[in-house]
Amino acid sequence: MPLTSSETDDLAAEWAAKRNLRDLTPAEQAEFDAWLVADRRNLGAYGRAEAVLARLERVSVAGTRELSPDGEIETPKWPRRRVIMGGSIAAGIAVAVFAGTADWRTVRSHEVGTPSVASYSTGIGQTREILLSDGSIITLNTDSRVSVEYSKETRKIQLARGEALFDVAKNKLRPFIVFAGDAQVRAVGTSFTVSMLPRRPIQVLVKEGIVELKRTNSSPLWVGASTRALAPRGAPIVAESISSTRLANDLAWQYGHIALENRTLQEAADEFSRYSELRIVVDPAVANRTITGMFASNDPVAFARAAAAVLKLRVDASDGEVRISASPDKKG
Repeated sequence: MPLTSSETDDLAAEWAAKRNLRDLTPAEQAEFDAWLVADRRNLGAYGRAEAVLARLERVSVAGTRELSPDGEIETPKWPRRRVIMGGSIAAGIAVAVFAGTADWRTVRSHEVGTPSVASYSTGIGQTREILLSDGSIITLNTDSRVSVEYSKETRKIQLARGEALFDVAKNKLRPFIVFAGDAQVRAVGTSFTVSMLPRRPIQVLVKEGIVELKRTNSSPLWVGASTRALAPRGAPIVAESISSTRLANDLAWQYGHIALENRTLQEAADEFSRYSELRIVVDPAVANRTITGMFASNDPVAFARAAAAVLKLRVDASDGEVRISASPDKKG
């Protein structure tokens, strides 16, 4: 009998707490991996549980920070979170956002009295989380770069490329503004993502609260929770409400996943190219076949084999690429 939403949330909270306190045993790890892929709701529930822990941890360190001699804030270490890097879909699930390269240095505190600029970036396949001096958190997705400039009056973030999640500490007197291309996203205290990717419109996805989205010299658009806004080049900004499931899927990258829902194989290949140097090459004859599922973003080979098994296609892997094509008995 399927679990209720409340029971699923309770189980997710237990897993999140257990994984933050200690290493799982091999049996527990296998049980956890199986639970994550058993029901699409489980990933969203686990993500919410992790977010709650992150907020609690952020509050717990906020009162213990102090300035180091060079003006940067020293922050006590949070409980360690792990990333699992494996070869199969289950073993390749990366539930933590640190990828071994988390940076807990913070930008210079505004109490110092002068603006400070700091830059942070990730390589292909990396995810990075940065705690800022006001308690805000930036989570960078793969191949992304931001610059942070804090002053007494404002908190400015420049997204140079890629995608980032912003969990903003509330401060009505110091607005938090993200600049991406010709778009500006203004918030006081909320949670949202901004992405600026090649050949795609700028996208803003609001998890919590309300943000103001506008272009230079244009009227603002207020965007609320569970809403996606797109700012195509040379076209008006458009916004649409999305379901909680779609929201969780779009944020699956925080936990090392790519969530696909009726996406073509070519679209899936393009998405995986953001996370790995190994390329998926899709035969044009099967490029429009569609696939749905949750896959480890760091393992394109596992995705290709899973998709081929479902769609009865052929996979050929070599150095630098994996090719998906029609099976020999399906040709002609």
